[in-house]
Amino acid sequence: MILTRRSHSRAAVFKALATIFFLSFCFVFSYLQLQGTSSLQFLSNRLPTSGNLTAAHFPPELIKFWTNFADSLLESRPVCADIKIDHAPPNDTETRFEPDNPNKQRVDFLRLSAEDQKAVKNSHSFMVKQALHKAPNLFYNRRTKGIVTTAGPRYVPILLVSLRMLRRSGSRLPVEVFLGSWDEYDSTICEGLFPSLGARCRVITDIYNKAPSVAKLEHFQFKIFAILFSSFEDVLFLDADAFPGNNPDDLFLTEPYSSYGLVTWPDIFGNTASPIYFQIASISEPPVSLRLSSESGQLLLSKSKHAADLLLMTYYNYYGPSYYYPLLCQGSHGAGDKETFIHAAMALDRPFWDVRERPWVLGHWKNGQFGLVAMAQYHPGDDWRIENGLNRSSDPATPRPLFVHNHFHKLDPKTIIREVGPTRDAEGNYQRMWGPKESIVDRFGHDVEQEVWKEILVTGCEASTDTCAKVKDYYNAMYGEDGKEIYF
Repeated sequence: MILTRRSHSRAAVFKALATIFFLSFCFVFSYLQLQGTSSLQFLSNRLPTSGNLTAAHFPPELIKFWTNFADSLLESRPVCADIKIDHAPPNDTETRFEPDNPNKQRVDFLRLSAEDQKAVKNSHSFMVKQALHKAPNLFYNRRTKGIVTTAGPRYVPILLVSLRMLRRSGSRLPVEVFLGSWDEYDSTICEGLFPSLGARCRVITDIYNKAPSVAKLEHFQFKIFAILFSSFEDVLFLDADAFPGNNPDDLFLTEPYSSYGLVTWPDIFGNTASPIYFQIASISEPPVSLRLSSESGQLLLSKSKHAADLLLMTYYNYYGPSYYYPLLCQGSHGAGDKETFIHAAMALDRPFWDVRERPWVLGHWKNGQFGLVAMAQYHPGDDWRIENGLNRSSDPATPRPLFVHNHFHKLDPKTIIREVGPTRDAEGNYQRMWGPKESIVDRFGHDVEQEVWKEILVTGCEASTDTCAKVKDYYNAMYGEDGKEIYF
């Protein structure tokens, strides 16, 4: 009888607990739905994690590799003055991409003396040998894949929107967020917000400063060092203001990445690498009509397949402001790291896939002029199939868009809604940022613009009452159904 009463008692307790759990689940689920928090990060997107997701230490094997490679970087400095650009940036005609004009001449503005060109060429030749020699020792965690990004303090709200869109897409890839120094570390963000979204902070100076003689990093240079110091073998780099509109996790498992190991996306301008660069790298100069310039808001790279060219990319960026940014961009649009990826692979004769489909510019017309807000980049798998004639007759001839890079107007909840800007038409009334809803839904398969505003709303309401009110007012005006306002 005692055993029977105990079993009945346990059953009653279990039933009561189960009822409480069920009611609690229903309450939280309903609350989050009312909140408009579609990412449901507290429930469906809690990612399985292993180890500490806060600021991670760098393994001694990687530190040893870096300090050794840093010596090679320092030894490879060209023995000549910095390359200066003393002319206006190339104009629209000079940077226009004309694939049907094989006779179009490459922009050629740089003037280097024969002595200086020889000095840079000797430096480049030395680094190529060093990269090939040291590449087999590059340390990373084998058979791992993940997303790498960089974010200074002012980019954190923008990155939070992007991370929430990443999780909304269904992606379960881990994320490493590289900070410039411990001055940028915020425990609330790195030990609370980021881990809840499957991301961890890594402080780049913790390893970079192990080589005390290297120069301080600036702006464009951070990206390649974040990739180099990341723990993953297979890396998807995303700028803080870039996110997927659909799940990107299959990119690592399919063509063209599975064969090439390096995938880049195009910008809207023609390539403006100087003819002098190709002489320095001792490679043939491709026709300027062959490909667009690169847009580096997103990048796929396999360290196992591209270790040597990753090291050459690092060299290009370390000496970027002094030598290689002028050589590879000549002061053109978005001058910086954008051309270092493809050209390093070309210099080492490594395979890569540069997406052929031009980016889809997102924006709207105002007073007879198109206002660029963002660009959408296409799925490389679709691009590869179409280029290889493998798309079925029922498939569209245009690939699906995958990433959105809000490079022109950052999705910072505090600043995105202004009196004059992408959220206002010519009369000052609210409008959609990226153009007609129909085109967004038709290409993405769902209304990505409305979804990103849900995440801007969540992020803005975490920031301040004023920001929350402004974003909620915009959201209700644009997306409230039948006059029903969102509850927050």
